[in-house]
Amino acid sequence: MAMFMKKHLIVRILFVIILVLLLIAAGNLAIQMVQTKSAVEEGINNYNIRIAESYATGMKPEQYAEFLKQPQETDLYWSLRHELDVFRTQIGARYVYFVRFAENQVPHIMIDGRPPNDPDASPIDEITDMPPDAVKEVMAGRQASSPVIDNPEYGSYLSAYVPVKDANGTVIGALGIDTDAAVFEQLAANVMKKSLPFYALILAIMVAAIGVIVWFIQKALRPLHIVKLSAEKMAAGDLAAAHDILRENPVRSVDEIGSVYKAMLIMSENVHARVRGLVMNMEQTSDQLVTSSGEFATSANRMLEMGKSMSETVRTIYEGANTQKKSAEDSVMAMEEIALGITRIAESSATVSSASVEALEMARSGDGAMKRMNHQIRGIATSAEQTLQLAREMKGNTDEIEKALQSIRSFTDQTKILALNATIEAARAGEHGQGFSVVAKEVSKLADASAKTVLQITDLLSHIGIQSASISEEMEVVAQEVAAGVQLSQDAEQSILHAVKAFGLVSEQIMEVSATTEQLSAGSEEVVAQFSSIAHIASEVSGQTQQIQSLSNKQLGMMQHVHEATAVLTANTLGMRQAIQQVNV
Repeated sequence: MAMFMKKHLIVRILFVIILVLLLIAAGNLAIQMVQTKSAVEEGINNYNIRIAESYATGMKPEQYAEFLKQPQETDLYWSLRHELDVFRTQIGARYVYFVRFAENQVPHIMIDGRPPNDPDASPIDEITDMPPDAVKEVMAGRQASSPVIDNPEYGSYLSAYVPVKDANGTVIGALGIDTDAAVFEQLAANVMKKSLPFYALILAIMVAAIGVIVWFIQKALRPLHIVKLSAEKMAAGDLAAAHDILRENPVRSVDEIGSVYKAMLIMSENVHARVRGLVMNMEQTSDQLVTSSGEFATSANRMLEMGKSMSETVRTIYEGANTQKKSAEDSVMAMEEIALGITRIAESSATVSSASVEALEMARSGDGAMKRMNHQIRGIATSAEQTLQLAREMKGNTDEIEKALQSIRSFTDQTKILALNATIEAARAGEHGQGFSVVAKEVSKLADASAKTVLQITDLLSHIGIQSASISEEMEVVAQEVAAGVQLSQDAEQSILHAVKAFGLVSEQIMEVSATTEQLSAGSEEVVAQFSSIAHIASEVSGQTQQIQSLSNKQLGMMQHVHEATAVLTANTLGMRQAIQQVNV
């Protein structure tokens, strides 16, 4: 019940009005009852006073004064008591008695007008419960009365008093008349009973008034229900329906409720127009963001494919470098054997011919190996150049992705500004803009999430750019070293050719064996040194190629992270579009 009253203003108003009317009716009834009892009490007292005054005029004060001189049960006492008893019986009073006042104004009953041997009769000179105010009034020569007195011994009654004066006008006592309170209650009840139709009429008028008030309040508060329905639609984000409810149910009153309706209608029109423009702008921005995220996803996929291709190329280069390293080691061993053969030729000129033939064969074999090694080194140089070109293309793609990210960052900033504007407009709308405020907050959260995602992608691309630059630098060094290896290979090939020619001349110019042997020994040592250098370069190329492969694998992992971040960005963008579609304008 309390919750029902709390939710309905009209119920609370009617409850207060009915409560006030009931309190007024109850107060009026209580006042009427009090006034009725007071009027009955006053009427009884006035009646008793008039009777007492009438009786007092016929009394013989000198007899009472004589009795007061000797207050005992004499014949005079019984005579006066009998007269008072007769008078009591005639007027239907409960008690009729004569009172004297002591020096301290204490009232004493001297003669109680009751029959002889009556147990309710008061003895001579008994102190009575006459009110002090009544004592003062009587001693001043005026009549007096009292309200209902509750005496535990004699019961409840109303008292009226008139002074008894002697011939000189001196107050010698008072005549008191007590009326039973039951008589007073009966008279008051009769008066109240006669007033019941009047009270019923008042109750009927009050019920009719409550009905009129209920009808009037319901009619007056009906527009509030329309405003409430419109506000609920606004809170749910359905601004169009809220505006239609207000337009389809016009309120023509010019009071406070009519003013509230007009203000609500104006607010609905303004909010509808502003939010509609805002939602359209946000839809356009979200469409652009979806397009950009799609393009970015395409670029990320391309970059991922390029990373895989580059990783495969680097793996091929690494395998070729290992092969080159093994060939160089084989060539060094061959050249060492050639040097050993030349030494033997120098030691034994007797076997110069056979040794020269063997040396010629070995030189030709070395020439073939040298040509193969030269071909492999050139292949490595070509692969290194391709790898360098791929690294440069990857760096260019990274720059393009950075431009796309810059565009997405701009769209994210625009979304944040639009979300902030939406929050401000929702705050202006107050409670009716709470639903749109929730949407604005969700849009702001999505924009923040997009900004964080873009920042992560930017960091990843920055790291990729640094690693790409490192790869480019490493590949530049490798290319230079490979070029040097090519040059050394060509020099070695030329040396081998010269050696072959020299060994061909051995047969024809045996006389020059010693000199040629010395030159050939020196040349073989130089060739061995060159082949050792080539083997060392091939080993370094193999190690650097392995580093390139490791960097390529890391770069491929980063590209995979970029691809996943792109998927997250696309999902956030779609979530923002769904949040915008919840607002019906």
